[in-house]
Amino acid sequence: MNLAGIKTPRKGFTLVELMIVVAIIGVLASLAIPNFVEMQYRAKRAEAPANVSGIKTAAIAYESVNDKFLRVKAHPTSDPDKKARSWKGGNADFIELGWEPDGHVRGQYSISTSKSDFTVNGVIDVDNDQNDAVYTATRSIVPLFLNNNDTY
Repeated sequence: MNLAGIKTPRKGFTLVELMIVVAIIGVLASLAIPNFVEMQYRAKRAEAPANVSGIKTAAIAYESVNDKFLRVKAHPTSDPDKKARSWKGGNADFIELGWEPDGHVRGQYSISTSKSDFTVNGVIDVDNDQNDAVYTATRSIVPLFLNNNDTY
């Protein structure tokens, strides 16, 4: 009230109101941050099935032209930091296969062969838990997730 006895509107917030807002923001952040990290891992791991599928398509095309399957050693070499690395033109076998990813990769890719089929493998561990997520594909099988170690 002012001197004339008229109530004036209150300006600002009380300390209790501010503390309640801070507590609510803290609870929301504690719920959101772990989910955000898990979604980052999923997004990083999503490169593997797409690359395995692309390598599978290139291997089928190579076999149809050359009447043989191409065996490709694992590339790139493993990285203990799990950071995306440059493909750097791949190894000679991937160049002969005619496949190269768009940009950097986190996984390691290879092709093993038999007389009648091939197997494309993609191995990736984005969260440094020493459990690799392994994707595989053959001529007749689309990229398939083989283990549940990195399922969120």
